[in-house]
Amino acid sequence: MRALVTIAHYCKQTGGTIDTQNLGSGLGAPLSRLAALNAQLVALHRYFGPRRLSINPKDPQGRSASNKDVLDVVVMTARGANLLKWIGIDPSTYSVEYFDGPPMMLAFEAQRLMHDRVGQYDLYAYLEDDLIIGDPAFVSKIAWFASEFGPNALLQPIRYEMASTGTPAKVSISERIADEFSRPYHRSDLRPVLRGQWNGAEQSFYIPNNPHSGCYAMTDEQLRLWIKHPSFYDRDASWVGPLESAATYAPGRVFGLYMPAEPDPWFLQIEHFGTRYATGGAPENGVYGEPLLLTMLETAIETNSVERALASLEQPGRTINVLAGQNDLLRRKLERLTHSRSALFKALRPGNCADRVGVGTSPRSVNDG
Repeated sequence: MRALVTIAHYCKQTGGTIDTQNLGSGLGAPLSRLAALNAQLVALHRYFGPRRLSINPKDPQGRSASNKDVLDVVVMTARGANLLKWIGIDPSTYSVEYFDGPPMMLAFEAQRLMHDRVGQYDLYAYLEDDLIIGDPAFVSKIAWFASEFGPNALLQPIRYEMASTGTPAKVSISERIADEFSRPYHRSDLRPVLRGQWNGAEQSFYIPNNPHSGCYAMTDEQLRLWIKHPSFYDRDASWVGPLESAATYAPGRVFGLYMPAEPDPWFLQIEHFGTRYATGGAPENGVYGEPLLLTMLETAIETNSVERALASLEQPGRTINVLAGQNDLLRRKLERLTHSRSALFKALRPGNCADRVGVGTSPRSVNDG
């Protein structure tokens, strides 16, 4: 298998170093971003990389991968606005493409790179820089789906977050979006449900309300089909925003976008690092917390105290991303109260309080980052 993976990565720093004294001021929680990008690259090489070794050279696990197996990872970024020097990954295991245009348009460059390399790979993928593949059959499933249902259908993974501290939980973060944003993906020429046989078991797929996964992956045949379409690389950012448009609307204008249904709704999945979006769904008095070491490190930097970092474990998951997620939750609750008299009336009734009001979803609400 020959695969090209493009990654959009942008994180602004100050003075050439990560500003650890003020992590939340427009820097996108760089420690979390570092951990996410590192985990992403490691996972790609874990499952699809060419290095297969063993401390016992006679073990079959020590045989090198076939010369036909290629993993080329391209990190698309801007000069002076990335964390690559700190991720701890050998630079020879990925390449870098610099983009001088508006940062929000960076993700569209994946299409240009794929166009320049069409015909060289079996699979082409685009990922946001905090998405982690944990399924060794990920590539095989993409290829099988295209073969089973034809090149006009594209399989999208379910995006989830995994709580690593507090209450361990795997939480899908695909929020429901307004019909006006879902409508472009429910075209009359598309079959609403597809059914096929994967390894002898029936699996169905459907057109979801919200097809956004922050990524896409396709075969060489599908890429050639996309390139022929007049919309290819037109950088239309009209769906929600540039990031969402590049990851979802761009391929969705050409392909039918499907996600797993029954019997295995997790048939194809991808992890969104951290619990920024999942945290709002934690049970009452519970926490969907982020990775243990990230929690400790952020606390140690903030307090300049290892002892306080250890004490922070008594409040699992209190990282910048979790706090940001909780802030998003409160903002959406306030928006619902502001725009709905009935919700406000219910919240003000005796015995009720604001935190019992259901969270509304903004019509432009599609999780990113």
